Amino acid sequence: MVLVDVVDTYRSVPTKLLQFYKWSVKNAEFSLLLKTDDDCYIDVDAVLMKIDHKGLRRNNSWWGNFRQSWAVDRIGKWQELQYPSPAYPAFACGSGYVVSRDLVQWLADNADQLKAYQGEDVSMGIWMAAVGPDKYQDPGWLCEKECYQDMLSSPQHSPEELRVLWARKRHCGDPCGCPWGGP
Repeated sequence: MVLVDVVDTYRSVPTKLLQFYKWSVKNAEFSLLLKTDDDCYIDVDAVLMKIDHKGLRRNNSWWGNFRQSWAVDRIGKWQELQYPSPAYPAFACGSGYVVSRDLVQWLADNADQLKAYQGEDVSMGIWMAAVGPDKYQDPGWLCEKECYQDMLSSPQHSPEELRVLWARKRHCGDPCGCPWGGP
């Protein structure tokens, strides 16, 4: 977890993301970076095994569950009045994704010039559209709060829900529940 010097509001999350990327390239050695939120269940072991199994390239790679041709909201909580297109470029939904270091480096190098849009996920999609990374689509990165035994991630959980998911995963290998009962 990295704390950055940005006022914590929903509209500032894209700026926080860019600051996180700047910190990462200066302070960490990595070839792939997993980005998630603190309310998400992430099966790190499954992510690491899938990276090896997929043979995920270590450059120009972005692995997640991508929303395609998502309409730009002009009203409501997620309204976007600055992005001129009627639809966003592909963007990874919010539970997490893996991105290669070269893409993180590009984002860090250009952070002061990149425009922040209404949310971090759509902002990332807009920024990545300029670079054209190899996108690896994987529905295991859940977009909604759901539960599947072989999921890589699931968003929008309370701390207690996360504890239960992990207790079930430890107890029987299935975060969604054990067939014989239990947590």
